Amino acid sequence: MSVYIWVDADSVPTNLRQIILRAASRTDATCRFVADRDLKDVRQFIADDTFQRRQKAKEEGMTDETEIKTIKSKISIIVVQSGENSADDYIVQNADKSQLCITHDIPLASRLLEKGCIVIDDRGRQYTDSDIRAKLSDRLVNQELRSWGVFSEQQKKIDASKQKDFANMLDRTLTHMMKEEQ
Repeated sequence: MSVYIWVDADSVPTNLRQIILRAASRTDATCRFVADRDLKDVRQFIADDTFQRRQKAKEEGMTDETEIKTIKSKISIIVVQSGENSADDYIVQNADKSQLCITHDIPLASRLLEKGCIVIDDRGRQYTDSDIRAKLSDRLVNQELRSWGVFSEQQKKIDASKQKDFANMLDRTLTHMMKEEQ
């Protein structure tokens, strides 16, 4: 069994997708981006990764062209039908215990924690069983306040510091998961 990553690509910004793609390739993790639309940046990375894997096989002495053509990236994109929670539902149905899931969606994070998944958000924080209830509660309160017009919560942009926090959390989590595999 290898390290497996699920990405709620509908909620993860493009710049962070690039961090995930590079980390998945570097660690040879199986990675599934799930979205309700095609993601050209992910498709291009998959094509480039496949090409590099084939080139490496040739450099290592593989000569059978038919066999070389079977080498593919371990990263893929799954485009689900458009609809509320369609990507979330797909991830929950297919993710297994101890797999890494990346999402900003708190209800999805809660569902994945119930399955025993490791869940991190796009700000470099890990969701845990002990804090998810409070996050769900805060989310409901904020929704109610917005519906009353008290305030409109806008998500802060991910600055360089938050990008670094995310990259560091992703690296730590993948390193821990790879050690567990051994």
